[in-house]
Amino acid sequence: MKFVLMAMTAVLLFAGQAHAQGRSRPDTSGGTQAKGEDPQKRMAREEAAAKAAMKNVPDSKEKYDPWKIGK
Repeated sequence: MKFVLMAMTAVLLFAGQAHAQGRSRPDTSGGTQAKGEDPQKRMAREEAAAKAAMKNVPDSKEKYDPWKIGK
């Protein structure tokens, strides 16, 4: 009886993992991308957006110390 229960549990666990891996990635483009858009234009648009976002990141005034304890 224990063997059957363990086997059923293993089958359910592996089936759940296989189901999760088979899912497609959700569309995160926000619906702004046209289906026939040129990949080079899309790459240029994404790079321009990344550069604009990096301009909003402030420069650090102090050097980061990962070993610093406390404040």
